Amino acid sequence: MTKLLAQGDHLILEKVDYDKEEVTESGLIIKKSQMLDSTSAEAKIVSMGKGLPDSDGNLPDARTVDYTVGSTILYDATSRIGIHADFDIIKREHVLAVVFEDETE
Repeated sequence: MTKLLAQGDHLILEKVDYDKEEVTESGLIIKKSQMLDSTSAEAKIVSMGKGLPDSDGNLPDARTVDYTVGSTILYDATSRIGIHADFDIIKREHVLAVVFEDETE
């Protein structure tokens, strides 16, 4: 597998297999592609750039975002700036949400 190191405010995302079939608790067989609209996508962060420096030359504090390498996020798929066979490349500003597993079940 290709190893990429994100630079600046870019994120490198591992694509989710949207054609993989899953079975719901009620026995329905669905694909992730049937649950998401075409403007958003879910992926795992495999590399994060350090961010863009502000006008004073300071990099952003990593604690100001709720995601890190390994987090699964929902992002604006129309904003992809680079497409690779296994990865998408986006900017941090295009992260819509962080996906957490519901642990109350």
